[in-house]
Amino acid sequence: MQGHDAGRDTEYAAWIAVVVAIALTPAAHVWLDTRVADFAQANKLVESQVLQWTTELGESTWWLVPSALVFAVAAIQKRHNLARWAFAMFAAVGGSGLLAAGAKVLVGKTRPKLWFSDGEFGFYPLTFGYDYASMPSGHATTAGAAAVILALALPRFAPVILPLGFALALTRVAIQAHYLSDICAGLALGASSALMTMIVWRRWWPASVPQPRA
Repeated sequence: MQGHDAGRDTEYAAWIAVVVAIALTPAAHVWLDTRVADFAQANKLVESQVLQWTTELGESTWWLVPSALVFAVAAIQKRHNLARWAFAMFAAVGGSGLLAAGAKVLVGKTRPKLWFSDGEFGFYPLTFGYDYASMPSGHATTAGAAAVILALALPRFAPVILPLGFALALTRVAIQAHYLSDICAGLALGASSALMTMIVWRRWWPASVPQPRA
C-alpha cells in the first residue's frame, strides 16, 4: 500500500507540473524566449562539451531501444512487473514522440538559428523543415515522458527524477536548438502522454498495471 500511495502522490505532482508547463508556454514565448536565447548565445553555452553530451540523453532512441530490450529479457525471465514498466516506457516515449512530430508541423515555429541570423521569430503553421520545427521540443517531450514513467515506477526517487528530467530538457535551450517555450510545451506533452498511458492501462487492463517499487 505504501508504494501504491507514493505512486498516486507522484502522479498528482506530475499533473501539477503539466499544468504549470502549459501555463508557462505562452508566457515564455512572449517574454522570455528571445532573451534567454540571446543569453545562451552571448555566453557561448553551445560550446560546452558537457551540455552537448548531456542533451543527447533526450534522444528517444536512448529510451526506446533499452526499454524494448528490458521488456524482452524481463518477459523471458518472467519478471512481469519490470516488463510492464519497460513497456510503459516504450509506449509513453514512442507515443509522445509521434505526437511531437505532428505538432511541430502544425505549429511551425521558427528555430533560434533564424532569430540569430535574420531576426525571424514566429509561427508558420503547416510548414515543413528543420528550421520551422521548434515547438514542441522532441528532446523535451522524451525527457518529460521518460522522467514521469521512472518517477511512477520509483516514487521514492521522484523528487530527484522529475527535476532531472526538467534539467535535461533545458539543455536544448543552452545549446540554442530550442526556445524556452518549446521546452515547456515538450515537457507538458511528454509528461501528460506518460500519465495518460497509465490511465488508459488502468482503465482497460487493470489486472496487469505495473506496480511502483516501494
